[in-house]
Amino acid sequence: MKNLLSSLLETPSPLDLQPRLERHACVSVILKGPDLDNLEIAFIQRAFNPEDRWSGQIAFPGGKREEFDETDLDAAIRETKEEVGVELSRTELLGRLDDIQARKAGTLLDFYIRPFVFHVTRDFGITLDASEVADFFWIPIKHIKDPQRQTQYEVKRDSGIAQLPAVYLDREPPLWGLTYLMVLNLLERFRGVIK
Repeated sequence: MKNLLSSLLETPSPLDLQPRLERHACVSVILKGPDLDNLEIAFIQRAFNPEDRWSGQIAFPGGKREEFDETDLDAAIRETKEEVGVELSRTELLGRLDDIQARKAGTLLDFYIRPFVFHVTRDFGITLDASEVADFFWIPIKHIKDPQRQTQYEVKRDSGIAQLPAVYLDREPPLWGLTYLMVLNLLERFRGVIK
């Protein structure tokens, strides 16, 4: 299964925004499951902090690449360890998704996110950095694809209220925004393989 999933992430080559944008963050998209029909995906819920514009949102563990990170992959692995206490292995890496340009209120920012995809077959404990993460949880991919869970999320903007596509994951807010777009990219890559 790992070889199949890895090959789906390789072709076509993931979108690379590095030639156009310098600042970026690296995140870990962690999958688990014994077979394609039972794959689950890990999410975090960000800590609730009125100073954080992403407060309480559903996301993937990760963060900005630091000068001491030798590679983007090192940054994703380090940030995942710091935020949720999970030390991912390079042998668990499947590949990466398209880089995605960050945006605020619909305006593209000079910053992008690079998602790395891992598949784990081991159990591990979770140790949350409470200043950054409120929760770590698994969701079956088939729940994300369930039409009954598709919804809209209202976002207040200067120009009024925008209705954005989202997926209800039994908590508020739903999955929306950049994380939602990364999940769509994953599902597109796995289309025809995962029911």
